[in-house]
Amino acid sequence: MARLQVFDTKVERVRAAFEDLRQETEHSIDLLGRIASAETAIDEAELDIENSRLAEAIRRQEAILATAADLVLRLDEATGDTAVALDGIKRFTRLEHFVAFFSMRKARRMQHTRTMKHLFSARLEELLSKSGEILHVLEGERALARREQQKAEADLVRLIERRKGTASLLDLAAAQAGDAGLFAEEALLERSTSMFRTLVESLNDRLASLQTLLAKLAVDGRQRLFLCRAVEGWGLAGVGPEVAGDVHAAGGSEQARDIQRRKARADDAVARRFGGVLEKLDTSG
Repeated sequence: MARLQVFDTKVERVRAAFEDLRQETEHSIDLLGRIASAETAIDEAELDIENSRLAEAIRRQEAILATAADLVLRLDEATGDTAVALDGIKRFTRLEHFVAFFSMRKARRMQHTRTMKHLFSARLEELLSKSGEILHVLEGERALARREQQKAEADLVRLIERRKGTASLLDLAAAQAGDAGLFAEEALLERSTSMFRTLVESLNDRLASLQTLLAKLAVDGRQRLFLCRAVEGWGLAGVGPEVAGDVHAAGGSEQARDIQRRKARADDAVARRFGGVLEKLDTSG
């Protein structure tokens, strides 16, 4: 669980970073709306500033999403470590195998005493709690990003329509010896359209990334609940931990296979979208 020592701090950092990013995004969307409705005039210098601001916001977005992905992946690793440990202690040690040769009951008591030293329930409850924390942050951000994306996309359509209108006027002016003002407006609208297309694309990417992480959290959560039920099964009255584990596995083997299939799909989606984060995680050990 050492990987999760700074988890809570990082979750708060991601939450705060998303809030800051949202303010930048809202600024860009507001400007897009005003330009689309011709409420605001903008010159080349102002457009350069806004373009730089948007580029920085997109860079920050990538960093924030990478941090969120790292948190989700570290939770998954911790869950995997717990599952391996849980599976390992269900087996008799060499000493317990030796004792079982003379007394299976005594061997099972030894195993039970040993397994009780491992606080699996507390560990899994902590994993579920931390999973809920990042889930809450990402779900909230997805809802807000979806609204932002819809507004930005609608305003981009209006901006494109405005540009078409200017282009039509420009064609008419060109036939009548031209109009320098229209040429300048057309150039600015063309740059604005390109810039705000980038904004909409970044929001689309944010939504897709959030959805990928939420899908993984969903299936990983099922795995954690499955492990919780396995640990609870060890506490069946009158049944030793070895037998309880066997009973649970027999009843849940198909569920376990379904979880593994879903995890494989979710992991593949994460690998495609966050390959760099996975590489860093593997390197860090």
